[in-house]
Amino acid sequence: MRNLLKMELKKAFQNKVFLMMLAIGLVIAIISVIQNLPKYYKFLENNAYAVEKGMEMNPLWPMFTPYSNWLGNDFTYSMTPLFYTLFPLLACLSYGWSYFGERKSGYVMNVAVRTNKRSHYFLAKYIAVFISGGTVVVLPMLLNFLVISCFIPAYQPDLFYDMYYSVSMHFLRDWFFAMPQLFIAAILAINFIFSGLIAACSMALTFFLKNKFTIVLLPFMFLFFVQYLQDNVWIYFSETIISPLIFLRGYSNGILSGIVVLIWEGLLLLVTLGIVWRKGAKQDVL
Repeated sequence: MRNLLKMELKKAFQNKVFLMMLAIGLVIAIISVIQNLPKYYKFLENNAYAVEKGMEMNPLWPMFTPYSNWLGNDFTYSMTPLFYTLFPLLACLSYGWSYFGERKSGYVMNVAVRTNKRSHYFLAKYIAVFISGGTVVVLPMLLNFLVISCFIPAYQPDLFYDMYYSVSMHFLRDWFFAMPQLFIAAILAINFIFSGLIAACSMALTFFLKNKFTIVLLPFMFLFFVQYLQDNVWIYFSETIISPLIFLRGYSNGILSGIVVLIWEGLLLLVTLGIVWRKGAKQDVL
């Protein structure tokens, strides 16, 4: 099992498609930094001008921190919505399609007959797909935060500036103002888990579908369908956000509930791992 997992992880992180998806995510993350920095420097310029002229003004330092200008919390520029629109594709394309190719080529049969338990291969594959899907999404986010932290001082967010952060209805709101570093870590962890599970959806769909493009696009299309329901149906019944394309961010105009996040991730884990375990390890899929 350990050797299988090492082999799968090596294949996951060294394949060209994973590196291409990671590169796309990193480009978006860097563009987000480039977009946010001029706003901060313009703010410094205005403050310096006010001091020079002897004008009394609120310096508004808590408005400009890495915690409110990184990719997960920036609501000013286009890179954040673009990133969260593309993340299902980035996750699924990173390695979620791999089982489809290996099954079609006969590789799965060769591995299965050489292992004591066929379930070991499927579990190793599932873990590798999960980790690669999470990594390809979270690594650009982490890089974005680290780079922007090199230029913008980490002023403590202030509750009195709540209107600027759009986190007033986030279930981790208290962490944002009291322990912003923990808030960032939590957002990254939630994104990692969800992205890994979305990638695992592609692997699970391989047992039912025979088209490579479909197993990659279907999770993406499903999340857009949920977003459509959010915008056109659910909005009339509740202010709670149910769309992952929104609740994975660190901000929202609606209520971001931790229960919703747990339900989504719990169901995705149960369904994807259940399908892979039952159909892969217990049925004749070779």
